[in-house]
Amino acid sequence: MVKETEYYDVLGIPPTATATEIKKAYRRKAMETHPDKHPDDPTASERFQQVGEAYQVLSDPDLRKQYDEFGKDNAVPQQGFEDAGEYFSMIFGGDGFTNWIGEFSLFKELNSATEMMNGDAQGGGAGAGAATGAAPGATGDHTGVVHKPDGSAGVPTDRNKLTKEQREKLMELEKRRREDLEKQVVDLTKKLNERLEKYLIAVKENHLKDFEAKLKQEIEDLKLESFGIELLYLLAKVYKTKAHDYLLSKKTMGFSKIFTGTRNNARTVKSAYNLLSTGAEAQKAMAEMEKVNPEELDQYERVKFETMLAGKALGVMWAMSRFELEQKLKEVCSRVLHDKNVPSRKRIEKAKALLYFAGKFSSARRTPEEAEEARVFEELILGEQQKKEKRYRYKA
Repeated sequence: MVKETEYYDVLGIPPTATATEIKKAYRRKAMETHPDKHPDDPTASERFQQVGEAYQVLSDPDLRKQYDEFGKDNAVPQQGFEDAGEYFSMIFGGDGFTNWIGEFSLFKELNSATEMMNGDAQGGGAGAGAATGAAPGATGDHTGVVHKPDGSAGVPTDRNKLTKEQREKLMELEKRRREDLEKQVVDLTKKLNERLEKYLIAVKENHLKDFEAKLKQEIEDLKLESFGIELLYLLAKVYKTKAHDYLLSKKTMGFSKIFTGTRNNARTVKSAYNLLSTGAEAQKAMAEMEKVNPEELDQYERVKFETMLAGKALGVMWAMSRFELEQKLKEVCSRVLHDKNVPSRKRIEKAKALLYFAGKFSSARRTPEEAEEARVFEELILGEQQKKEKRYRYKA
């Protein structure tokens, strides 16, 4: 018996719900109550906040236990409840992937850079549209686009350059990002080694069925995260490529490294090119957006227009994150497979274990209903990110 069921009732689930059922319920209720879907309902924001509060408690095992035993007054996060919109927009990739991929430091630092640039503009510093030669009262964003007081976008000029102070701040942000990335690689290498060891022990001691059952449940949970399927497929791709390259190098006495190294460098260049292309395409779409007055569009045209823009921006977010993540995962696999302190025979076993995980990840599928829910959920997350960008940009 639980002391009260309010949070369970808000999500529409019984007190016996599993972690996966709680996550599914949150996704569904968050979409149903999101204020953007109910612009004329003054209670939508409050209901959305209640859904976020319920999930913050029930998704945390310790807080859920406190809630079940003592009620909501005794189940408050130590740092307090996150604003529902902020919490909602942070679920990019989801907490479930943290032990597999770490954090998206590139995207996090981009937000930090945006805040810094706009903070300088508000403080009267040069850059981001303040004292840069832009029209009086104009503001700017991290894309370099100057936003005039009437809302139109101006073309950046040579005067819209970073100040020495801004360059130093950006260099510091980049240094911090690289340091954070190295810490993540070290941590993820340790965790991946531990997972591979557990698999190899399960095989050796004939406990593979139990291991597979737990992994299958974990994959079922991971595929429900925002961008979950894409992240699982990316993990599979990197694990498979790195494992195959390593095993091939052992069969060819290392000569294959010349070929695989060239091929992988070409893939990295292609990924970087695709990232730049995606960003350029999105910027072009945003420039086109500035020319359109949504009030002049009928309801159908407006929905189509907004969906197109959401897709472009979503593509940039994913392309940025994917590029950073792929390089990070490759480095983690390299450290696992090329650790000279580990016997070659053991590393070959680990390479084969990576292929096992790659096969499991690549076989993950969403039902049509789950796929549609994920699409809508991810677009709403994008909407919250855009709101934050606008708050930083026009706060002054």
